[in-house]
Amino acid sequence: MEPLIAASIVFVGLENLLRGEIPKSRRLVTFGFGLIHGFGFASALREAGIGSDAGGIVLPLFSFNLGVEVGQIMVAAAALPVIWKLRENPMFIVRWAPACSAAVVLLGSFWFVERVYMN
Repeated sequence: MEPLIAASIVFVGLENLLRGEIPKSRRLVTFGFGLIHGFGFASALREAGIGSDAGGIVLPLFSFNLGVEVGQIMVAAAALPVIWKLRENPMFIVRWAPACSAAVVLLGSFWFVERVYMN
């Protein structure tokens, strides 16, 4: 599952670089990749022994996901106003957005290779 998570990161970075504008199918892609990432986290929790007792995995998985979502909301609340302000500058869109997408592709590729060949 971990290589799929890394591959999904590479896909989004490449999509940003090659398409330029946000594709209409981004919501569907986001949903699909969210499922992949969620299953990956659930597998990691199971491997860590969480949920192996009589209580099952439902409560630990719910608690973990709630924590992840709250964390994402906090990061988004801080980062989105900055990103929206930066997008008003044409230089950001022309140079920095592609550079950030390229960095995402490189990091995701590294993680993919690491997950496939190093584990």
